Amino acid sequence: MTSRLILFCLLLSSTLLAQHPKRELRGVWIATVQNIDWPSPRNYNAIKQQEEFLNILNSHQQTGINALFVQVRTAADALYAKSDEPWSSYLSGLQGQAPKPTYDPMAFMIQESHARGIEFHAWLNMNRASMSTKNLLSGNHIVRQHPEWMVIYNNQHLFNFGIPAVRHYITQVVKNIVQQYDVDGIHFDDYFYPYPIKGAHFNDDEAYAQHKLPNESLADWRRRNINLLIEEISSTIKSVNPRVKFGISPFGIWRHKSSDPEYGSPTSRGLQSYDDLYADTEKWTKSGWLDYLAPQLYWGTTHRVATFGPLAKWWSEHGYGRPVYIGHAAYHLTDQWNATELSKQLAQARSLNQVQGSIFFSSSQLTNNAKGWRDSLRTTHFKHMALVPPMLWIDSIAPTAPHKVSLLKQSGNWTLRWQSGEPSLDNDPPAYYVVYRIRRSEGIKGIENAANMIYKGQKNTFIIDASEIQSGHGFVVTAFDRLHNESPAGTIQWIVPNSN
Repeated sequence: MTSRLILFCLLLSSTLLAQHPKRELRGVWIATVQNIDWPSPRNYNAIKQQEEFLNILNSHQQTGINALFVQVRTAADALYAKSDEPWSSYLSGLQGQAPKPTYDPMAFMIQESHARGIEFHAWLNMNRASMSTKNLLSGNHIVRQHPEWMVIYNNQHLFNFGIPAVRHYITQVVKNIVQQYDVDGIHFDDYFYPYPIKGAHFNDDEAYAQHKLPNESLADWRRRNINLLIEEISSTIKSVNPRVKFGISPFGIWRHKSSDPEYGSPTSRGLQSYDDLYADTEKWTKSGWLDYLAPQLYWGTTHRVATFGPLAKWWSEHGYGRPVYIGHAAYHLTDQWNATELSKQLAQARSLNQVQGSIFFSSSQLTNNAKGWRDSLRTTHFKHMALVPPMLWIDSIAPTAPHKVSLLKQSGNWTLRWQSGEPSLDNDPPAYYVVYRIRRSEGIKGIENAANMIYKGQKNTFIIDASEIQSGHGFVVTAFDRLHNESPAGTIQWIVPNSN
């Protein structure tokens, strides 16, 4: 009976850890195009825009979100001040017009996100230069400056990636952001070459004739163009700031098994990003150009053509050493899904080795608590805080342990204090600290239990609630750098019996 009880306890413990992982990216996409999430339509007052963003940010912080993917470039425009591209019309109602009162939205959003311990990833649309050929474009818009770079398709101006100058231009847009802003990552979505429209022709014939290799097919040439662009962006990011992450959120099907028996996913119908969008994510990850993938698995767990579970498993097996964050269609909560569907998806995603988190599209379904999903996250799935997983190929050097850790009772309050340790080997200062409340029976292994985390922040002091002061328990502090490497533990401060 004793051995069975021990085995049961071990299984229960591992199950709970899987349900509440200590390390997990919990992200949300904040879409600005057509004012989907922020700012709200016709909100052209900069002060109200900031208030609105803070409400969104605070809501996500309370939900347990630890990473934002904010769309800062929708169509060769900018939701940030330090750009050669014109101001986005979604901020002021007129493209090229600065928000009033003047502020830098991205600088503001980064500062407020980091103050709450939330990563900020700058999300850019890659292929779109205008939402419509009928849009009123600013005088300095790239469509006006270089009309020869554009292909008109589906009544939009789209960049022609077959022109080397176009690829360089987009790379320079990314380079400027990495140089000017304290972003945690650069993020692109699924728009490379456009989604095909029956009977429509994407007219890049002239560029193909000029730049193709001998005997290179149109499809292979287009894929090579995107490969060159992804490689150039990746190398540029790493040359400017090697600690900025680079990730892409591709369409959820790379290729069908019927198209590629060796590498294809267990699907047989529907669009394929390799063949239809010319996005070869297999090559990008194998080549080490990306730091993560966030495939858009916007189908349900019972979908007959593209079932969530098998596709999530496929992507987990095709990360090639890079983490996979599953993209979930929270927007389906407004039509066909209920919260139970997303709960099933989270459980399936967490069971896969290379899946290290989830990102929800989009923000408003969470902040509006559609179908009670935000409540489910707060009370169940994200009940305990989680830390962003480290990326050891970028940075594997942890801070040193906090020292001079003390627990004192002053003016009726118990206060935990500590100081930062000696400089780390790479001289990275601590970005934040985590306090754990552990049981003596757990020992130092207690820091692996997410339920034991009671504080995450930049301060070197933490006031502990009197209810947490119990015999047989103690407090541990560790330090984390910007890339979430965790230091050894500082000295454990155990509660002495009758110390209250």
